[in-house]
Amino acid sequence: MFATKGGAPTDADWYYNLTAAGDGSVERETETHKVTVRDVNGAERDRIYAEQARRYPGFAEYARQTAGVRTIPVLELRRT
Repeated sequence: MFATKGGAPTDADWYYNLTAAGDGSVERETETHKVTVRDVNGAERDRIYAEQARRYPGFAEYARQTAGVRTIPVLELRRT
């Protein structure tokens, strides 16, 4: 997941809630899955975000808007 908050200068509240909880659930269509949450950092985060921005150019714009202000968080949600 990408906590872009539309390129705002602050992180989304849901990002803090989810990382504090460490786990949660995801609903997809009619199914619900329990997940663990991992904050992805460093080179791994940069690689994943760059690929997302390549696929969806709006993400590159979010990064441009937040440059020097904050690094947009990337979260891994893994089914448990």
